[in-house]
Amino acid sequence: MERKIVIYLTFLLCFGISIGNAAVEVGFVYLGDKGDFTAPALEFAEKTFKTKQLAKADLKSNTFKQFAVVWWHDGDADPGGLSAAEIDAFLDYAESGGAVLLTGAAIRYITLLGLEDAEPRKFGPVENDGSNVGIIVLKETLELGLTEGLENVDGKTPQVDDWVQVNSTGFPVSGDYYDKIWKNFTTLAHAWERGTNYTDRIAAFGYWEAGDGKVFNMNWRLPNYHKNNESIDQIEKLTENVINWLASESEFADVTAGAKLPIVWGELKNHE
Repeated sequence: MERKIVIYLTFLLCFGISIGNAAVEVGFVYLGDKGDFTAPALEFAEKTFKTKQLAKADLKSNTFKQFAVVWWHDGDADPGGLSAAEIDAFLDYAESGGAVLLTGAAIRYITLLGLEDAEPRKFGPVENDGSNVGIIVLKETLELGLTEGLENVDGKTPQVDDWVQVNSTGFPVSGDYYDKIWKNFTTLAHAWERGTNYTDRIAAFGYWEAGDGKVFNMNWRLPNYHKNNESIDQIEKLTENVINWLASESEFADVTAGAKLPIVWGELKNHE
């Protein structure tokens, strides 16, 4: 019997467990216009992950729980109001151990989710303003693997305090909690624009804890998937790293995800 289990485990590890981004199941939400800032984000998600586009009627907790990560990106227009039930769906999914990624106008719903008391600034979209922006690497940025595959502004592997450019111009409909007005946020990278260091004033990205899960925010001028962005490879790779990390934290990640391999192995071993 034990020999059969070992053979079964070996088979699963070699053939039955898919390792790679394609195994990460992502529910992609946009509620506004599918314009030049939103369409390429959806295309990137579909190319990189096992992505399903979710409509307004899909904003339900049980639907969200089919996905390791729910990514809400509205880059072209304010998506409008959500019902209390729709807000609760995001919150219940997160509190149950899910992972939500907010980019673009989606940041504007953090207060309605009850994660912050302050109201974020609102701005955009602007297709071209000639302003390059990026992240300032922290120890935590490196430890979580969020800089994997990126280059600093000198073309080298990022280290702590390095500057990494992710956007060469313009920005989507977006917002931020400028000048430290957020109170409950865990910052994982600082932000810069041209030569200005916004340490502690604008968090490039990070997360709010919601029950057993996380609501991750990457906004301000950063999440620009527009064709004008000459640093598109950098923002896409950064987003890929963020989603992979969030999936590794999510209670709803499919066991086929590579990041879950040690957990799956441990659970299977217990059946020997």
